[in-house]
Amino acid sequence: MRKFLLLMACLILAACSRGPDASTLQADLKARLQQVFGSQLQLRDVQRRGSATDSQAPVDTERLIVYFDAELELEQAYDFGAWDSPGAASLLSLLGAGPRGITGILSGGNQAGDRLRAHGSLIYQRQGDGWQALIAQGFSQPQQPRNEQSDDSQLISAITTALNLSPGGTSEQTRKIIQEEVLVALGNIKGRLSRLENGYALASGPAYGQYSRFADAFSRLLQPHKIKLSSLLTDGGLDNLQLLRAGKVQLALSQSDTAYQALHGIGPFARDGADTQLRALASLYPEPVHILVRSDGPQRIAELRGKRVNLGLPGSASRDTALAVLAAHGLQTSDLASSSELDLQSALSALRDGQLDALLQVIGIPADTIRSASDALDLRLLALEPQAIATLQKSRPGTFAFTLPAGSYPRQQEAVATLAVSSLLLTEQPLTNHEAQQLLSLLFTPGTQWLSLGSVQGSQLSAKQSLTAIGIPLHPGALEVLKNTPSALP
Repeated sequence: MRKFLLLMACLILAACSRGPDASTLQADLKARLQQVFGSQLQLRDVQRRGSATDSQAPVDTERLIVYFDAELELEQAYDFGAWDSPGAASLLSLLGAGPRGITGILSGGNQAGDRLRAHGSLIYQRQGDGWQALIAQGFSQPQQPRNEQSDDSQLISAITTALNLSPGGTSEQTRKIIQEEVLVALGNIKGRLSRLENGYALASGPAYGQYSRFADAFSRLLQPHKIKLSSLLTDGGLDNLQLLRAGKVQLALSQSDTAYQALHGIGPFARDGADTQLRALASLYPEPVHILVRSDGPQRIAELRGKRVNLGLPGSASRDTALAVLAAHGLQTSDLASSSELDLQSALSALRDGQLDALLQVIGIPADTIRSASDALDLRLLALEPQAIATLQKSRPGTFAFTLPAGSYPRQQEAVATLAVSSLLLTEQPLTNHEAQQLLSLLFTPGTQWLSLGSVQGSQLSAKQSLTAIGIPLHPGALEVLKNTPSALP
């Protein structure tokens, strides 16, 4: 046993000795913090925690991922939830940390002297006899586990048998139809049971997406108060609004521009007509338009003419907004060499492999998939033209001008002008005033550590921005709460 422990200790020491030493790491971290946060955030301590070979390094290049623990101190009061300055998103990106990798960020703002603790990682590349810091390591959210014996799979098999179909011979299309119907049925059952138990069903989004992670964090926030919140996996904002209107859920998340369309029965909701019962509880966090290209790609949106561009999944709220952004810059899909319909992960892979020239996506910052892709792909964000932003704000209610703060993503040294929508927490008019007040009061409780709850977007909740780009009637119960929330109402 003693020999084994000695061997392990030697291995640990050897790992720690690879790459830059502690003083180099400390200097690099200080420089990165200074670039984004100036003198407001100081590095007080850093401990090197080892290294690992970067598996995505180019051939004949020696790169290491260096892990560290750091302690930071605020020199003055600072609100990491503010939308107009670098916040939690920028700090996570520059330190290479996951959502739970930073503690101490409080909703409602931090005070001078507050200490933050971070577990992060930087990627270094050997340069001669030394090491150069490249970027922070991208964070990849764990993917939904694929278990062939999951409850869903068992249900699908059972239904297949009940329909006198051969499980082994069932076509992929048939299984897909059964799976879709099973998931809808499970969602309906879950929603009804939540209400029966005096709880709420919240239509969120795809598994491990930003909406579903926020919903899970919100559920954990409510648990100590004996409030049951069930997060239902959905296809996203459009699907959520339809479920809310059908009465299958009591709460939903969606984009502010999409919610406006649902309220007035326009755009993708023209066939359904106006949802006059739709009400907003609060604006939660910004979802900026991302236009991503390779570093050697187009410099301006106008240069996307004749290029291969991904606009997002068909029927998605993001794609609808992306089409409007192109139109505001004088471009239609017919002006492109191709307009694909890939999800964000697949689009980033296609961009990396040279199969795409650009992609458009409406998503909260920082998007984990974009951060992760930055490890192997030098990405650049295109700014929207000022006139296009002004046009969209007038023609598309629920949108607003937004500046993507510097450092939101690796290699992003400058702020980027773009357009954003707001993620809204929505309900229908029958929700009681008491229920609305209770939910909203807890949502904006000062001092909540949303990162510890697993939601980066939750850390961007700000009472000052709680009415940003809502554009639809506010629930009376929410109005009562926001009256007593500093800076929420004019």
